[in-house]
Amino acid sequence: MFSANSPDNHEKSMVTPKKLQRNLFGIRIDALRMNEAVASLNQWIAKPFDRCRFVVTPNVDHAVLLQENQHLRDSYREADLILADGHPIVWASKLLRQPLPERVPGSELVPKLFDSSSQSGNPMRVFLLGAAPGVAEIAAKNMKASWPTVETVGIYSPPLGFEHDAAESAKILYLIDAVRPDVLVVGLGAPKQEIWVHQHRDQIGAKVALCVGATIDFLAGEKHRAPLWMQRSGIEWLHRMCSEPKRLVKRYAKDAWIFPQLVLRQMFGAPFSI
Repeated sequence: MFSANSPDNHEKSMVTPKKLQRNLFGIRIDALRMNEAVASLNQWIAKPFDRCRFVVTPNVDHAVLLQENQHLRDSYREADLILADGHPIVWASKLLRQPLPERVPGSELVPKLFDSSSQSGNPMRVFLLGAAPGVAEIAAKNMKASWPTVETVGIYSPPLGFEHDAAESAKILYLIDAVRPDVLVVGLGAPKQEIWVHQHRDQIGAKVALCVGATIDFLAGEKHRAPLWMQRSGIEWLHRMCSEPKRLVKRYAKDAWIFPQLVLRQMFGAPFSI
């Protein structure tokens, strides 16, 4: 998906060797465990700032959206780290003989990254971008109580439609650049967050940008993850669907129809246009 001589491709190979990358449904996914992903992020954070590196976490819905959304495909092609968020992605990887070691959901990656800061004693500066007004403030308070070494240096909840407003995007970039965080936690929802970060990656003044959906809501306690047994059984999607039926039933029904077709396409060697 990248030329062999691309500087970006060379840097990615330093973090994730090619033998640890899997190709699923036209997506290059890094075959890392949670602790390895956290270690990679900490490597980037430890460096002097030179550019923003961004992370995406594909689930079944992303795999489906990628087949029809060129802007999302572009963001995936240039992401610095792609980590499997959904259990079905991991299960399919084993069926297709492109095995991923485990699921690395964004909602767990962020707390694990904060844990690493507390354990090492290395301070970490974080900007929270997204969620409804007031939610990030609650998340910041909870973070301060749980991870004293993690400092929230910025918070912003963009208005609806901000991605179509150049002035609003410029404002967001200014707010981030003014504080130069180590980590930008982006909770704008897919595919908006991945597309916006990709389009502005050369202007984002953060060392790492994590496109992690509802993670800010989870940190604030506004939304609750499924019970552990549901997470481990791979049916966390059912908990989420029951929590937000109006928003998610139609989406999950579409994904349940299309995703098996993607698995079969790869199983029988059909090409993907991504």
